[in-house]
Amino acid sequence: MSAYRVIDKMESVVREGVWMPFGWKALNADLMLDLIEKLRSTLPEETARVRRGADGAGRDTADATVPLGAPPASRNAAAQSQESDIIARAQSRADTIVAEAQAVARDIRRGADEYADQVLAALDGSLGKAIAAVQKGRQQLATSAAGNGKSPAEMSSL
Repeated sequence: MSAYRVIDKMESVVREGVWMPFGWKALNADLMLDLIEKLRSTLPEETARVRRGADGAGRDTADATVPLGAPPASRNAAAQSQESDIIARAQSRADTIVAEAQAVARDIRRGADEYADQVLAALDGSLGKAIAAVQKGRQQLATSAAGNGKSPAEMSSL
């Protein structure tokens, strides 16, 4: 699988994510991490492909940049230098993509945590009101029972 195909899949995972409050999206973290791993594993494959291409087309470029009368070792060094540059750029781009994906994943996790905290805070408030209502009801029951001379347990059995 090519690096571009993996990037396309990562993009589709991001697009298919679930929108959360504050403009965040929840993504399938396992799928994203799997795609990042596939991207890492395709990079050596891509570099090998670049090297194979550089053996053919790259030689033409190397031949063009090295004077025709230069010894074959100079031509070979120029081709290797060009390959090294291509590999370095590919690795740099891959590192950038992985760093961006990790930053997006961190942001999504942070947004999901904030959302969960808000939901839990709302639930805490609702439960607090429900507990207060239960306690108030029990107090009223106890007050009513005390006025009748009966315990709350006796009142509830009537």
